[in-house]
Parts: sequence; structure tokens; C-alpha cells
Amino acid sequence: MTICSRTTCSSFLLSKLGFSLLGAAMVWSVLPSPSAAQVLVPGYASEAGSTRGPAFPDTMETARGMAMGLGARASATSTSGLAYNAAGLSIGRLYHVESAAVYRPQPGTFSTNAALIDSYSGPINMGVSFRYAHGNGDEGHGGFDGRVALGLPLGEYFAIGATGRYVTYWREGQEGADPFAEGITLDGSIRISPLPGFHIALLGYNLIDLGSPLAPMQVGGSVSYTIDSTFTLAIDGLADLGTWSEPNGDIRPEALLGAAAELFTGEVPIRAGWAFDTGRDAHFVTGGVGWMNDEVGIDIAVRQQVTGAELNTWLLASVRYTVH
Repeated sequence: MTICSRTTCSSFLLSKLGFSLLGAAMVWSVLPSPSAAQVLVPGYASEAGSTRGPAFPDTMETARGMAMGLGARASATSTSGLAYNAAGLSIGRLYHVESAAVYRPQPGTFSTNAALIDSYSGPINMGVSFRYAHGNGDEGHGGFDGRVALGLPLGEYFAIGATGRYVTYWREGQEGADPFAEGITLDGSIRISPLPGFHIALLGYNLIDLGSPLAPMQVGGSVSYTIDSTFTLAIDGLADLGTWSEPNGDIRPEALLGAAAELFTGEVPIRAGWAFDTGRDAHFVTGGVGWMNDEVGIDIAVRQQVTGAELNTWLLASVRYTVH
């Protein structure tokens, strides 16, 4: 199977470019960040002087990802690839337009998102999205972020991806406060598929440190296996390197763990998952259902925190259209 219809030389140059982007991100991620150094306080890397815990990360979510623990990221494709794993954009030839909304009843916040992915038109897969977050006007945050993702398949069993993201989140209820998070950051991913339906992903998020728990630096991996395009099992694990700190200001890594299953029954996907955040000592149960045909897909998902200081809820609904 050829990599693409273009010349071998072009493919080689593109692969070198992709690895260079990932390498640059990894190097940048270990450089000291002045903004991060300013916000580190004992217990968590968040608002200095605050007695509240750190905010949850605020980023693009999809119905499939939210319903499946930490996202079943190794098998993420379509808009889920755009959100979690740009190297997964090459799983399937798709051209999708999607709109989604997330509501959190406890803080009274919501966000909306529009996304487009194209893994059909050419050898390089691409996705773009724009998301707006509306806070509660009191103690939360509002803002927006946009992203551009590129995925490059290198043969049938290997792919790399990179996602550039610009975020700006402002504190609410604090006149004249500095932005809670602002700047350009970068995600990177590698996908290996040694067997049909079996995917392994290496992942890095916010590799350019913005010094905010809303966009924490995270690294990790994911494994998923799909049987007959019908039943999927997945395990995800991430290390959070940007939220928590020791009393002396050093970063304290914490783990995020998740497991999930997905069953397709005709046109209806049924999803369920679990996740655990060691930093917050919080367990989450997740689930979702959808309906889809060759043109339209409708999905809903819920994430419910069941242990920890606050029992948060996330509700997501999305509509997807397939361009033929």
C-alpha cells in the first residue's frame, strides 16, 4: 500500500517535518516557563492565595471522548481525533462537520464548539475547530480557543500528528484580573497499529506550558482494540505535569487513568467508561449513546464525578454531518 499519490521524496520531507514538530515541542516543553513559575503554590499550580482547588482543564471534548472515560484516545478518529489524537485522523476516510455544546449544571457554565475534519481529500489529514466558553459571571472563567490539527499517515501501520492551539481564558468576577490562560500551545501524537483494529498511541498535550490548570501539560498513552468494527475496548493513561506542585514549588506529577467500552448495534453506538484523577482523588463514571447513518450523526454523553470534594457533572450533545 502506498503512503499517498505523491512522490516518495515529498512523503519523506513531510514525515521529516512532522517529526521535527514533535521534537521541537518536546524540547520546548522542558524549558522553564516564567508564567508557570509565577502561579505555583503549595498543593496546586493555580491561583495564588486561593483556598479552592484548581480548575478542571478546559478544552475541546467530543461525545465519544466524554462517554469513554479519558477518551479512548488510541482509536480516536474524526472530530475525536481532532480533540485528542491528530495521528488518529487517518483512521478511515472521512469529511465531517460537527457542532457540539457542553453544559455543567453545578457551576452554571456552558461551551459551544464547531469543528471540521478532512481525512478524505489528500495525503495529509486536517482538522480545525473553534470553541467558546461562557462562564457563570462570578467565580469561574470564560474565553475561547481554536485549533488546527495535521495528521500524516506513514504507511498502513504508523502515523504522526500535531495540533496547534490558541487559548485565551479570563477570570470572571475579578475586574482587571490578568488572563487565566493565554497563548499558543502544541499537542503531539504518534499512532502505531500493528494489527487490524489494534491501536497504540503516544500523546502529549499543551507541550508549550501556559502555566495554568486550564491547559496543563500532560503526557501519556492509550491502547484500544476493536473487534469486527463492532466492539471496542480501550485503556488510557496520562501524567499531569502542570496542575499540582510541592510546597517548595516543584511540579508534582499526578496520574489520570481511564477505561472504556463501545458497542455498535446497527446505527446505534452505546458507550461507557470510568476515569480516576489521583490529584483530585476523584472517580468519574461516563456514558453515552448516539444514532448515525451515512449522512448524519447525533450523540449525547455524560460525565459524572462520584467521589471527591465536589460532585461535578458534564453534559454534551453534538450533531455531525458527513460531506460526500
